[in-house]
Amino acid sequence: FLSYDEDAKAGTLRVVVFGSDRISGKVARAYSDLRLKESSCPSLTRYFRLQFFYVPVKRSCAAPSTPQMHHHPSPALGDTPPRAQVGEPSLAGMESSTNDISHYIGLLDPWYERNVLGLMNLPMDVLCQCAKPEAEPQENCPEQLPILADMILYYCRFATRPVLLQLYQTELTFIGGEKRTEVFVHSLELGHSAATRAIKASGPGSKRLGIDGDREAIPLTLQIAYSKTAASGRSHWNDVEKVCTSVNLSKACRKHEELASKTECLNLTMTEVVKRQNSKSKKSFNQQISVSQIKVDKVQIIGIQSSFAVCLDQDEQKILQSVTRCEISVCYKPRDSDPLALRGSPVPPQDPSEFHSLLCLPIATFSGALS
Repeated sequence: FLSYDEDAKAGTLRVVVFGSDRISGKVARAYSDLRLKESSCPSLTRYFRLQFFYVPVKRSCAAPSTPQMHHHPSPALGDTPPRAQVGEPSLAGMESSTNDISHYIGLLDPWYERNVLGLMNLPMDVLCQCAKPEAEPQENCPEQLPILADMILYYCRFATRPVLLQLYQTELTFIGGEKRTEVFVHSLELGHSAATRAIKASGPGSKRLGIDGDREAIPLTLQIAYSKTAASGRSHWNDVEKVCTSVNLSKACRKHEELASKTECLNLTMTEVVKRQNSKSKKSFNQQISVSQIKVDKVQIIGIQSSFAVCLDQDEQKILQSVTRCEISVCYKPRDSDPLALRGSPVPPQDPSEFHSLLCLPIATFSGALS
């Protein structure tokens, strides 16, 4: 939803986004494309100042399984069953998208947590009710808005301090040698978890293909190199070979103590096959599985004589198959994106390691980022 406000200095274009982490990923990719285009030929940002507002929505997985519901779900506030709450790593919870990004914003902004994030816990009939006025309305008073509309309107009018959500990029290499760069803001799933999401998105075909758990998943031999984050800020690289069913990365933004770190990091989760049962008389299965989690900022994953699927931000329409190499790192702003550079003013070259050169998606709040 867009709204436009113009004053004497510059116009403001408000972009109000409704959705879960899956939708925030779509917005992040659109924002990255916009910044890239504007860096070479500014047209929109020359006249408008962009403001993003994010309203979390739970994605229901209780509806009957149809292709339309899988590819174009109809989200509703407060209708997700308890088993699909935020952060559950179970296979059943993968049918719905999480709301980790909105919870992260709530950690930074108490008003957002109490009001905007709190809307998800209210039933739809309450959200559609009109707030009772303190006094009898006069004839000239406007009609009372429903609770949902009134809260969102207040949020979009008065929240002006942005929270910056770091964008990440992944450089993918496919079997044929083709290379491709994609952007994500919340999570990247690799291997069995991404393939399972693709099967579920196929609608009725998922019953024919079947969905196996990690015990029945075909393991992948992967060369994984990652930069482990340390309190000192120095990078410590590790290079290991693992036999895994899945390797997942997600933004570390669920605890208050994670907010104190000046360097944002990702949670690297490896589902490793420790022992596999091979038998001629019955189907082979993964007898012993180990799950480990490490905080990292850069990752490189190479399939050894095997390819894998990659899913970005839990988006069934953003699943890439036949990937053999995957490199993940933070996104940087386009070089010519500085407003002074756009006007032709001389600007000294920036060090890519500087904080202000990182590409972040700004979400408007009342408190803004912690100092």
